[in-house]
Amino acid sequence: MINTTIRWSLYIVSLIVLGPIAGLLMELSDSPDGTAGTVLVAGSPVLGILGLVLGSAIAAGVGAVAAWLGGLRPGLTCAGIVLAWMAGMSSGLTSIVAASDKGPWVALMIEGVLVGMCLLGIGVVVSLAAARHRVPASSPHQPVASEHGLSFNKRSIAALAAAVPAGAVAAWALAMTDLKGQVIAAATLAAVALTLLMRLIDLKTPALGALAAGAVLAVFGPAYALAQVPAEGALASAYTQAIPGIVLVTPLDWAAGLLLGTPLGLAWSASIAKRAET
Repeated sequence: MINTTIRWSLYIVSLIVLGPIAGLLMELSDSPDGTAGTVLVAGSPVLGILGLVLGSAIAAGVGAVAAWLGGLRPGLTCAGIVLAWMAGMSSGLTSIVAASDKGPWVALMIEGVLVGMCLLGIGVVVSLAAARHRVPASSPHQPVASEHGLSFNKRSIAALAAAVPAGAVAAWALAMTDLKGQVIAAATLAAVALTLLMRLIDLKTPALGALAAGAVLAVFGPAYALAQVPAEGALASAYTQAIPGIVLVTPLDWAAGLLLGTPLGLAWSASIAKRAET
């Protein structure tokens, strides 16, 4: 009962206190006219990167506390709530394209690398904190195998190789518009799919592997757009909803969705494994 109370208290603090603070940091990247930007597109890239780093630090901090007190999955979820605020306060793809004269794809690729690095940093911090706490075996948040570990083997690499295209296909099918709620939800469900497949292939693959797979997708989307969506026709494609779903999910959307969806994928795969044992 105490663990449940602590866990939900941290969820609430992340949702109504820390998340909004991190979201406000994204306003550092807004255009001079007040239009929402992203880390590198629209406003000052330096201020955008500063907002990303500070917001990620907040997410890592609350995630570490939640992981230390309640386990890996609550830690990732708390961090994901904070990142969801940041993603929600950033610009959607149509606005990004409209704010970029030469096309935003290269900037978004670089942004994907930066966001991916922050995402992996959050994952490492939360995983290390979770490793210092073992919840009771009866808890639904009990880690399975090396879920919060940091080591990978050959089979884990194969699992990651399968997880990346699975996440890409899921995002491609689920992201229909660039509305923030829709793309974050699409990224979350894609994270569930890639985590589930990854853990079914190798139950010993750490949760950090799912975040790494998603970090690849955060770069792949803009890279695909660079090759397939000409800059001069990008805005028209955005207005007619002709841009592929994988492109509509921006790097911050991926980061938030991965942190929210990975715990669900871990729980689902653990349930399947447990039923298989019985």
